[in-house]
Amino acid sequence: MQLSIEEISKITGAEPSPKREVTITHLCALEDAGEGGICYLTKVENPEMLANLKASALLVPQTAKDKNLPFSGVLLYTDNPEWAFILLLKYVDALRTKHTPGIHPTAVISDKAKLGQNVSVGAYSVIEDDATIGDNTVIFPQCYIGKNVTIGKNCYIYPQVVIREDCVLKDYVILQPGARIGADGFGFSFHDGRHQKIPQVGNVVLGNDVEIQANACVDRAKISSTIIGDNTKIDNLVQVGHNVHVGQSSIFCAQVGIAGTTEIGSGVILAGQVGLAGHMKIGDRAQIGAQSGVMNNVPAGQTYFGFPAIPQKEALRQMAVVAKLPDIYKEFKQLKKQLQENQNLSFWGKLKKMWGGK
Repeated sequence: MQLSIEEISKITGAEPSPKREVTITHLCALEDAGEGGICYLTKVENPEMLANLKASALLVPQTAKDKNLPFSGVLLYTDNPEWAFILLLKYVDALRTKHTPGIHPTAVISDKAKLGQNVSVGAYSVIEDDATIGDNTVIFPQCYIGKNVTIGKNCYIYPQVVIREDCVLKDYVILQPGARIGADGFGFSFHDGRHQKIPQVGNVVLGNDVEIQANACVDRAKISSTIIGDNTKIDNLVQVGHNVHVGQSSIFCAQVGIAGTTEIGSGVILAGQVGLAGHMKIGDRAQIGAQSGVMNNVPAGQTYFGFPAIPQKEALRQMAVVAKLPDIYKEFKQLKKQLQENQNLSFWGKLKKMWGGK
């Protein structure tokens, strides 16, 4: 990577200070900044620290433009330094992940599959009958694409991903290594003394700009579709059960478990290790705190926490009381002891105690 300040300015929209021209060779954090690096500050609360900052360029807020910052490199002013830095990350990532279109000779592709323009298929990947792969999609080594799967344009399917039959991925989908899309839903019926498998004949539909990270699983529907809405992001080791419907721009953090036939709205945040019982509704923009167990519907816009999950303010009040339980129990034992002593006193003993022992 070698970028001029002018190129950095075009990528980020930031306005550079009128200082010397430098070449940017890498992105860096403040703590490991060095020559050729560029980093960012969202707030300039301690200008003195910039005197020792060894980066060649620094993205700062527009509000710092009138300050005489003691920085030896080039300052770039922008309304949102963090987003400007993210734009640089996007630029670098596009260079890093760029692939030359082509089919590796060890890939096994059905004659009935349809591949768009500029598609890349890596070593030992398998694409079955009637699968359709959109333009500019990259399929890395050791992936399995089942029969009648549809994958849209500009998707990235990383190594060892499995996409089973009939599933649909729209455009700009990213599947990180080991993701499993369309495995059978966990459906069984206890009949004649045995758990009998219920065939899962539906599929999974992933909307535009969905990202599913490493070793996460989205099960196919029993009938119809398991649906993940546009721009939803699913973290590592998440389990999404059959016939779940998820709206747009929701985020599920690591180790979330969602039981079947749950409806989740748009803009929902499920923190790490949240568990959702099946057949419930989570409203738009709801937030569920880490390790919560949700047993009932959650209204739109609400924040829930705990097990079973309840409104966060109520949960925090309960936690405050629980923290005081040792003292409360100690006081209870003292009161119980006093009550027992009073019950053991004779009538005259009680009168004597009432009169102060006289």
